[in-house]
Amino acid sequence: MISEKIKQLLKRPMLVIMIFFLPLIGTIISNSFLAKVQSDSKIPVALVDQDHSKMSKQVMDRLQKTTEIQFLSLNEEQARKQLAKNKIDSIFMFPNGFQQEVEAGNYQGVIDLLTLPSSVATEAVREVVASEVTRLTTNVKAANEVRFLYRVYNIHAEPDLWKEAYRYTDNQWKPKPLMTIDYEAQGTKHTKQGNVQMTGYVPLWGFFTLLLCCITSDWMIKERKHLFKRMKTMQKGLYGYIRSVSAAYAVLYVLQALISFTLFKWLYGVESYGVLLYMCIYVIVCVAFSTWLASESQRVGSYYMISVVMVTGLSIIGGSFFPVGELSATIERISQWLPQHLLLYQHALPLTFIWKEIAVSIACICLCAFKLVWNVRSIK
Repeated sequence: MISEKIKQLLKRPMLVIMIFFLPLIGTIISNSFLAKVQSDSKIPVALVDQDHSKMSKQVMDRLQKTTEIQFLSLNEEQARKQLAKNKIDSIFMFPNGFQQEVEAGNYQGVIDLLTLPSSVATEAVREVVASEVTRLTTNVKAANEVRFLYRVYNIHAEPDLWKEAYRYTDNQWKPKPLMTIDYEAQGTKHTKQGNVQMTGYVPLWGFFTLLLCCITSDWMIKERKHLFKRMKTMQKGLYGYIRSVSAAYAVLYVLQALISFTLFKWLYGVESYGVLLYMCIYVIVCVAFSTWLASESQRVGSYYMISVVMVTGLSIIGGSFFPVGELSATIERISQWLPQHLLLYQHALPLTFIWKEIAVSIACICLCAFKLVWNVRSIK
């Protein structure tokens, strides 16, 4: 009966387009929009390299990797024009002799700053630039000290001693991973490092998928008055019919998750197939939740309105749009008990590390199924 229902659903072109393409299109468009908004919201600051030395280029390359500030590499004329038009916040110039000053151990006044009274973030940007200059001068002082000690104690030094000491000191500035996870799979020990949470395309996909599940679950309301009464007289009964329809939608959404994962892997480079597993678990939760929600409603119009409000609220608290830790630590703790938390992993972790998310998802499915059966019993 499930296969027959799937064939019936696939014969509805608009439904197929909605299930398989709308979440993908919405995710890609929303992700591009949010990325552009994030880029436009960065503070624009100009960097002018007049020294053209190895160290000035090194500082500029590091600054341009900063995510909070948009550092632009311009010449002096371009930078002054944009500053006069208030298109940039300030200008940081690396004058001639920058590398010589740094190698001499000087770090004050080695970079020229041009700004306007209307600049809003000069002090914050100054701290970022100063930290990079301090990093350079510290590396140079450490390398000079090593070379000096070798000479004092008459230790034979290799020609690249100074460079090696410089590189070693510079590596000490690199931050350690936020966490390291050791786990065993099939007798082999693995180590996974890095930040395990993300926001982006997969959480956004979760929002659109849950919203679409709620929209397509309106069959519970539309068929209640007429078809449900006839189904009670059939051999498999009303419960069997609801199970088969729900299972058919679940299969279609699992296929949609597979297609979405394949496209995400191609577009964004999803690394682990474990993400696909969590996406599949999530869509089953979505189908169970939306079917239960539809069973609670009497009118299609009010059901749509309630669905949009509930899905948006759950997605915001669940972290589908932005890290909820920026809002409140309490909200962040609550988000860990929502199914959306399954989609916040950049590297899919072993099931033993996210047992809470899996348990919450299973509990949601069971509770929704139990309440759905309870509601169906009351249908006359």
